[in-house]
Amino acid sequence: MTRSCRLLLALLSALLVVLAAPSARADEVSWLASPVVWEATRRAVLRAGLDDAPVRSLARRARAAAWLPDVSLHTARGLGANSTVVTNVNDRLAIAESLSFDVRLSFDLDRLLFDGHEVALLRLAAQRASQRLALEGSVVDLLARREALRLREAAVDLSAPPDIDALVERARLEASLELMTGRSAVELLAAGLPRR
Repeated sequence: MTRSCRLLLALLSALLVVLAAPSARADEVSWLASPVVWEATRRAVLRAGLDDAPVRSLARRARAAAWLPDVSLHTARGLGANSTVVTNVNDRLAIAESLSFDVRLSFDLDRLLFDGHEVALLRLAAQRASQRLALEGSVVDLLARREALRLREAAVDLSAPPDIDALVERARLEASLELMTGRSAVELLAAGLPRR
């Protein structure tokens, strides 16, 4: 790592320390601010793969499959009905052999209105919706616990020694949120800052 990169990282770390200082606590965004909750739950749902897009895509594909024909090909080889029998000894028996091809295309156009797979897709959508709701509830619970911890930290006397358990709990909650959303605590809180 180059010296300029180390210097930049040191400056960013110092900036984060200043932002997390007790004087900045009054200006902190609430973990339960609507934009923060919205961003965190949206990111968690996308990261878990529980968004509605795949199920909607499957439903569209199931209905569009009605435009795909069923193709059948049939070949037959056999003796035809035009056989000639000659009674003269010098003539031989002539039998015509036939070869036939039959190609058929059929469309199941009633599937354009309703496809039998849609029932299973509805079941899958309901299952994913309940999983999504549980995930969103977990994210909101983590945010609420982090907000309670923030409020407790703001009420603590600054001359008192730091509460190690609270610091560990803070780190654990933020790590859990980061794993669920794929975004750091700073990025999640940035969603709650007013747009300029």
